[in-house]
Amino acid sequence: MKKIFNITTLVLLVSALLVVSCKRSFLDVPPQGDLTREQALIDPVAADKLVGGVYNALYLQGTVGLKFAIVGDVTSDNSDKGSVDSDPGFDGIFLDAFNYNPNTGIFNDLWNDNYFGISRANKALGILNSSTIDETTKTRLIGEVRFIRALLYFNLVREFGGVIKLVDTPDPAQANGDAYQTKSTAAEIYQVIVDDLKFGADNLPMKAEAGAVVGRATKGAAQGLLSKVYLYQENWQGAYDMSQAVMNSNKYDLGANYAEVFREVGANNIESLFEVQTGNFATQTTGGISCDAISKNYSNFQGPRGTFGAQTVNGKTYTGGDLGFGLNTPSANLATAYAASDVRRAGTIIFTSETATTTLWDGFILPARPAVVNERYNYKGYHSPFSESNGCNGINDKDNKPKNIRILRFAEILLINAEAATHIGQDATTPLRRVRSRAGLLTTSASVSDIWNERRLELAMEGDRFFDLVRTKQASAVMNALGKPFITGKHEVFPIPQQQRDLSGGRLLQNPNY
Repeated sequence: MKKIFNITTLVLLVSALLVVSCKRSFLDVPPQGDLTREQALIDPVAADKLVGGVYNALYLQGTVGLKFAIVGDVTSDNSDKGSVDSDPGFDGIFLDAFNYNPNTGIFNDLWNDNYFGISRANKALGILNSSTIDETTKTRLIGEVRFIRALLYFNLVREFGGVIKLVDTPDPAQANGDAYQTKSTAAEIYQVIVDDLKFGADNLPMKAEAGAVVGRATKGAAQGLLSKVYLYQENWQGAYDMSQAVMNSNKYDLGANYAEVFREVGANNIESLFEVQTGNFATQTTGGISCDAISKNYSNFQGPRGTFGAQTVNGKTYTGGDLGFGLNTPSANLATAYAASDVRRAGTIIFTSETATTTLWDGFILPARPAVVNERYNYKGYHSPFSESNGCNGINDKDNKPKNIRILRFAEILLINAEAATHIGQDATTPLRRVRSRAGLLTTSASVSDIWNERRLELAMEGDRFFDLVRTKQASAVMNALGKPFITGKHEVFPIPQQQRDLSGGRLLQNPNY
């Protein structure tokens, strides 16, 4: 297998879309880089770089990075805004209290970042469909692009419900038409997602097979994401069949050590169906790590905050002060939800103390509170300055930690399989037992509520909890019990950003009760 594409050339040079109403719109993706359309039409290397530019959208915070994590975690029972009271935390202060509105900035960021990637995908597909490169390569690249487009639309439909269906690149005469300025239904968006993932499942190579590239979408990734999409649609048979296909492929298994799954040593391991590649897991330019090959601030903004002195471990000295801003901190409710013997608790949450220092897995020492600000931090977001690859500017570079972001793991496939099985009379106990056994737990029951709870604990702090609560219709009861004013019929989705409604001339309708 090859390593993933050269980050600095993951760019598209295709004509920008019309600037709608002469203002910045999510439809506008500026031309970049040194790759021409003509090259991509005839040269498989250029076509591969074209597709790399679509993956590049996954480095944006609103696609699968920090801002996605904030909206999926802080709005749930798993996480709090964190940091200090005066820090709004990318609007986490409003999300935490369900006190947001169409002008809350993070929603426009989510919208723009996801549509940026979708626009890149559509441009790439337009070129690839006309390409004269060999059919095997062409079909694989189209499958990869459609996988990314499906992932981004899956974000949007869970965040906003019905959104604009953009599956091509409009010419200037079309860009202001109603088709590009009004919402499709959630069902119509889900159909785009399903069609894209079916194509990927049928045409992408298996993990570790010829043609597969580390970090690129594979058949297993498409099947796995499709099983998750079917779960949200309550297509239990589809979710069961697709998850079973992943399980039967024998390409995936659970990593032996839960905590290590989220460290550099666990990147792209046997449990990984898909993850965003950064740092040493992307082909580097001459001279070392590219600062463009990073999901900016993912570790920094979730890292322990406070006043730290310099420290040396294994001959390396860190003088960068604290480790971040302390946002998106695990809640007390999550901390008490684990059984005493559940190893995932220690693999998910960094606990600090008022009376003693805390030593992290790599030897980094956190001071006692209040020198370290918060009681808990997200261990899955931590990237070691001592035992893992440094940022592009060295050991003290907190902004550019080269940490892969895990998007889809085999553990989730097992839980999807178990949940679907409960609805169609199949065996739910065996896949659930596999997940719980790694956590050090016995399995005595496999009801749907048991599986929902297992999803909470297994996938904690990975950005999905709020969407799971909405999907399983638990959101109102769970959040109201915590004193958070979740309103049924409103808060299941976020408001359509007012800026986007203004750009549409009011044709983009607001979600109910906003």
